[in-house]
Amino acid sequence: MKKFLWILLGSLLAASLSHLFFLQEWADGGYMAGPNDGLNQMLPFKQLIYENYTKGNFFYSFEFGFGGGIYGQLGYYFSTNLFFLLTIVVVFLLELMHIINAPDVLFWAQLTVFTSILRMATVMIITTYVFRYFSVRALPAFAGAALYGSSVIYFRHVIYWEFFADAFLFIPILVLGVEKIIREQKPGWFLFAVAVTLFNNFYFSYISLLFIGIYILVRWFIPLEKRETGKLKQVKLYLISGSLGFGLGSLAFIPTVYAYLNNYRPAFNQQRPLLNLSDNILLDSRTFLLAGVVVIFLFLFSFYKNRLFRFFASLTLLFIVFHFSPFMGSAFNGFSAPRNRFEYAGFFVAGALVAVGLHLNRHIKKAELSIAVVLTILMYGIFAWSDQHYSIDHIYDVYMIVQIAVTIASVYLISMPDKKLKRVGISLLILVNAGMMNAYQYDKLYTAGNIRATTKDYILSDAYNSEKQSKLIETIEEQNKRTFSRVEWRGMDDKNNMPLIQDFQGTSVYSSILNKNILFWYYDSLEIDMKRESISRYSGFGDRANLYSLMRGNYIVTHENKERNMPYGFEPFLSDGGYQVYQNTNKLPFVRTTSTVYSERSLEDTSVVGREHAMLQGIILENPKQTTASLEPLPNLMDQAEVESVRSTYKDGQLNVEEKTGGIDLKFSNVPETAEDLYVSFYLKNNVKEAPWFPLHVNDFETSRKSRESFYRTGINNITIRVPKEKKISIRVPKGSYQLKDIEVYSEDYKVLEKASRETPQPANAEVNGNQVNVQLDNQKNHRYLTIPVPYEKGWHVKVNGEQKDILKANYALLGVELEEGKNDITFTYRPPYFSILSILSILSLIVSLIWLRKRGR
Repeated sequence: MKKFLWILLGSLLAASLSHLFFLQEWADGGYMAGPNDGLNQMLPFKQLIYENYTKGNFFYSFEFGFGGGIYGQLGYYFSTNLFFLLTIVVVFLLELMHIINAPDVLFWAQLTVFTSILRMATVMIITTYVFRYFSVRALPAFAGAALYGSSVIYFRHVIYWEFFADAFLFIPILVLGVEKIIREQKPGWFLFAVAVTLFNNFYFSYISLLFIGIYILVRWFIPLEKRETGKLKQVKLYLISGSLGFGLGSLAFIPTVYAYLNNYRPAFNQQRPLLNLSDNILLDSRTFLLAGVVVIFLFLFSFYKNRLFRFFASLTLLFIVFHFSPFMGSAFNGFSAPRNRFEYAGFFVAGALVAVGLHLNRHIKKAELSIAVVLTILMYGIFAWSDQHYSIDHIYDVYMIVQIAVTIASVYLISMPDKKLKRVGISLLILVNAGMMNAYQYDKLYTAGNIRATTKDYILSDAYNSEKQSKLIETIEEQNKRTFSRVEWRGMDDKNNMPLIQDFQGTSVYSSILNKNILFWYYDSLEIDMKRESISRYSGFGDRANLYSLMRGNYIVTHENKERNMPYGFEPFLSDGGYQVYQNTNKLPFVRTTSTVYSERSLEDTSVVGREHAMLQGIILENPKQTTASLEPLPNLMDQAEVESVRSTYKDGQLNVEEKTGGIDLKFSNVPETAEDLYVSFYLKNNVKEAPWFPLHVNDFETSRKSRESFYRTGINNITIRVPKEKKISIRVPKGSYQLKDIEVYSEDYKVLEKASRETPQPANAEVNGNQVNVQLDNQKNHRYLTIPVPYEKGWHVKVNGEQKDILKANYALLGVELEEGKNDITFTYRPPYFSILSILSILSLIVSLIWLRKRGR
């Protein structure tokens, strides 16, 4: 117990010292969160999940964009994150006891540094005991654990994508599970490790299990004990315990994997070089900065006679190679774009190497140590000389020189026979590493990563979440209780999660995993431009009035006295605190019914304006059972348009812009007098793959397109832009070569929209509650179908008058159901896909695991 207390206190101290810079920042009102994903994903997602979980709603959120599964679409982040779930319990108890107020995004920003310290300390404690299992003495084991937990990739993860850092907790448990099987034929720890790894995060479970597979393979080549479990026996125990662990973790793992597979990202088709030696891992790396003691120990060649040292040295060298391999970065990222997120595993084996090396310190010979030091200094010199971008400009660069000098002195102290000097040397290694982390935080994160912008003042400002903005949202919501209206907040183009930050029903979301039905609703079915091309988000409706009304987008908030292009039918509603609110005068009910049916197939060649009309006049179904209606095609105004090149040449769909900007003008001699807007559709692609992103202007509408080499491009080149009626449409792009073809132009007079908004809806009451939508409808018109503006996805079930019905995918991406005559009591309910089956599987796996482990124990 005494030793545990020392390890506990040492871990808390080492973790706190490693966070000194951000502890000081916290005192000064600065926070440990990145200005991009940290502020716009991590904090609002924590708040969203906390609010839903503490209200007993675990499955669905109508605030997540147009609506989305918490369990699945946020499973990549925090919804099944064990450390965050524990944090929720503690915070909720503090709130119940009135020790803290109800949390908001500012609270989560302030809390991050303290949860990070506790997480790191936990990592150090677990890892120390795992290293102790290898018969490493306590102090060397703790030192190795400290170098693992307090590593640059840990801080980079916490700052930008905090849930990444939780993967540090499970690597040592997986290693312990493997060693228990190899040494003792005890599979309990491996079963547990697989279960918690899979449950916690499906993405990092892939990385961690891939690492543990490599660990096992190398372990087979370098046995550590004379009597180890035979390989076939090991495989049998891995398969059985791994399968039972999978069954236990499947309740969270399968729904999140399904959500991932139901997402859309274009395939990564760029080259993945086998090697790229450009990173400086000794002096300037952002993700894999090695401590000097690791380099020294790698050059202590006599240590390789020890099997345990040879094993971890082999893995360390292997992960150094992996760091320099974009191909392996892609492999650890599911063979997508190369990423360095796997390198926490490299720091684990490097920490183990240090722990074993310190344990073997009594065998260090002065001459050999001196040779290792000389080789280390030479290696640092080579890395400094070969790195063309390296220079000693900042305090970080100076510290990196100081740390290697202190490290060398520490290793010499450790080689002394005096135990006190050894302890001093090991303590210095831990301290110098903590100092290096603080220098890294200041130089690479706070300064270069612009973390200095994440402050209390910023979070409470109009740029993020000011009090007057909250009051404005409250005013809008007070006037529209129970109507489920959505608000679009303009002027926050880089903050698609503003609805989560400010707690209102919005029209945008930004998340790595989204419902692909909604994404293709944007990309393909309706070609909605979001003012900038980017995956993992959707936003607004491209100023298209029909879509606002269909999706209950009834309010637009913008800054006063700012140029704006409001959709048709939006009029000033209120002005407050420098903001102007516009209200949609063509509102449609939340519950819509119809007997007019269109098929998706019949509308394939119809313009997007025609598809909007079909949704306003009826319902579009994927595979309708009955005879479907047809749409009269709208005239394509390009049939009478004159195309004129402007500072460019344009022929056969090829546009070459010769000056800074240019393009084409479409001139029309006769635009229908009743038209309010024009919709121009075209295919646009930059012919130069390496060209950067570029702005696209269509009259006053401005959007942007990604480089074809960008990881975040959509891969969709069909564009539709709505512009107010004019006799000329100007398409402008920067200097370059483009494909510009398939141009179509249609007019819109909004008579269909106005007719739909004037129609008296059938008597209906709708209530949105948790993961349910309840509708009481009196089907007086004997309509056959009902649709609501909630995204269709697997997991939705519907009952009509107590009878289970088929969920229909309506209007390309929304929920629909077939009605009955007369009264209809309808309940839409969402649960994660396969939830009932997986619940049974998890319970059975738990029962079988307990019986199997108990039987083996006997």
